[in-house]
Amino acid sequence: MTRLFGTPRALRGWSLANLIANSGIVLTGGIVRVTGSGLGCSQWPKCTPDSYVTLPANGLHGAIEFGNRLLTFVLIVVAIGTIIAAWRTRENGAPVPRVRTLSLLVMVGIVLQAVVGGITVWVRLSPYLVAIHLLLSAALISICTWALALARRRPTTVVAPLPVALTRVAYALTWVAVYLGTLVTGSGPHAGDLTSPRTGLELETIAKVHAMSVWLLVAVTIYLVVKLRSRQSYALLGVLLLQGAVGYVQYFAGLPRGLIIVHLLGVCLVMIAATDLALSVRRPTEARSTASTSDLIGA
Repeated sequence: MTRLFGTPRALRGWSLANLIANSGIVLTGGIVRVTGSGLGCSQWPKCTPDSYVTLPANGLHGAIEFGNRLLTFVLIVVAIGTIIAAWRTRENGAPVPRVRTLSLLVMVGIVLQAVVGGITVWVRLSPYLVAIHLLLSAALISICTWALALARRRPTTVVAPLPVALTRVAYALTWVAVYLGTLVTGSGPHAGDLTSPRTGLELETIAKVHAMSVWLLVAVTIYLVVKLRSRQSYALLGVLLLQGAVGYVQYFAGLPRGLIIVHLLGVCLVMIAATDLALSVRRPTEARSTASTSDLIGA
């Protein structure tokens, strides 16, 4: 049991599994939506009025939606494993800082996400509830990324105040872009079910606003690449450019279903990269007293 839960290596493994699981369910949720299976299980917590599981009469849509619901239990198992590892792991006789709190927060978030998913079914896939559903997953991905960085004991770099502030700006702009992306989705043709409502926003207009937010994020990231030249800044710029390319192909190709899944994968990667970048630096005043001013980047 010690090797499975009680070592720093085990904690890193569980933390990585937590991140992968919470990213994976975003992709399966996308499959539910683009296949029109969002109401394949018309009830919650039951699948049908008379059954907790899907029935043959529900067909493929029921199987897809019920399969996505089952993945929640996988997330719970992984989250519990991470919590146990966080409680049992010691380094130099002490627990890894903050990982316990973050692992518990992920567990709470998964339960909350399941409840939001159920309410979303009750309101017949309201686009605004669907948006909250995705934003909660994005928050869990960000928390998992933070926990993994702590579990890996990754050092931070001392940099000048402006680049540090701009990494936080990039993180905030990532949230803005993701939120606007949910509005694009809620205004587009893939509602999750043929009877589901749309936002009523003009698709082309909201898509252009979303694109502008992404370009602003790209501009800030380019500045950070020039100043920091760090692996994290290059990673964020790379995934942003790939995500942007996929987004433009989607727009001009009429939102093909397959590219929507790829775009959702991009959302996960951008959130991971933006979080990782924000966590990778600290101001001089946050540095340990032994840090030398010669270590400053971007001054």
